[in-house]
Amino acid sequence: MKSQVNNGYFNGLSCKAHILLLLFWGYIGGAVAQPSPEIPLIYESDMVGIGSASVYDTYLSPLEYKGVNFGALYEQMEMTGWLSGRIVAQQLLFFELSTTENLTGTASNYAGNLEYSYGLYYRFKPVHRFRFFAGMQADALLGFIYNSRNGNNPATAKVNLNLNLSGMATYHFRIKRQPVQLRYQLNLPAIGSLFSPQFGQSYYEIGLGDGQPLFHLASFHNQRIINQLFSIELPLHSSILRLAYVNRLYETQINSLDTRTVSHSFYVGFSKNFYVVKGKENKKNYRYVF
Repeated sequence: MKSQVNNGYFNGLSCKAHILLLLFWGYIGGAVAQPSPEIPLIYESDMVGIGSASVYDTYLSPLEYKGVNFGALYEQMEMTGWLSGRIVAQQLLFFELSTTENLTGTASNYAGNLEYSYGLYYRFKPVHRFRFFAGMQADALLGFIYNSRNGNNPATAKVNLNLNLSGMATYHFRIKRQPVQLRYQLNLPAIGSLFSPQFGQSYYEIGLGDGQPLFHLASFHNQRIINQLFSIELPLHSSILRLAYVNRLYETQINSLDTRTVSHSFYVGFSKNFYVVKGKENKKNYRYVF
């Protein structure tokens, strides 16, 4: 009887030990199965491009000029700690230079733009392989158009300050186990201010300070600017190749002056993802989020 009681006692202990052991391993397994915490990953990309351009500006000429376009684009994206890491900051620095001619080839236009934008985006939860971002940008553009044929007014300046609506969508997939990313981005200025002389007003008169307003409210009624970017990123041995198509439309109608520039360009460059290690932090178990 004593032996049977002892066996029952030890059998009860063994059963409890097994239960505790299963609970322990279940806890450990659950901890391991949880996703690693996210870190503030930084994305950078440098690209150069070439394509076609058309320029139409009635302040300089009633004719449309067509030719070649060159560009350079720098981009940086960084996660912030706002809204549990759902806010992403983006910086874009864009330079564009075009040389165009009229249909008869008797005159040339040279146009250039330098544009900087800073945007904040809300990063929605991933849907399968898709990720979506929606936000706004603060955008500043400084540019010029020079006509080789004009004598009195050979050039005109372009200055825009805008608040843009912006959105991005990315799609991730694999080709032979190699990660590939597609991205589409659209930027639309909603409201801002633009520089424009009056009809027939020369820059000499502007320099004398004739009192005419030079900066005007800009919105969809007198300004249509559409910037589109579609890119694909392919991993190489030690870097990431980025190929992109960039379409830019700049159109203003103000003070009886019309301006329209359109460019279609193909870009090539490289991108990278990295993070900054602070102190002795161990980042081995953290996962990437872009």
